[in-house]
Amino acid sequence: MVEASTSFNHHVASMRDHDHTLVTAGIFSIVRHPSYLGFYMFTLGSQLLLFNPICFVGFAFVLHRFFQNRIRTEEAHLIRFFGQDYTNYRSVTPTYLPFIQ
Repeated sequence: MVEASTSFNHHVASMRDHDHTLVTAGIFSIVRHPSYLGFYMFTLGSQLLLFNPICFVGFAFVLHRFFQNRIRTEEAHLIRFFGQDYTNYRSVTPTYLPFIQ
């Protein structure tokens, strides 16, 4: 949140604000969606620590569907906002989320 500054929002923006910038430095130079990856790792990691295989599988399924849809929607807007700059960034920076390009 700190790294993205004024470009961060908990909701997927469908309109570009005047202060939105494409953030590709810091943690964003390593992973495209660091908060999604962190939430994914925390949620599944907690189920591993609790030895809860049923919830692990259930959470993995639900999180995958949620993040796949959210990232698809969010990145469509980012491509519209930033064009080739975002496409280039996307091509070299992974999500590290399983089966989500």
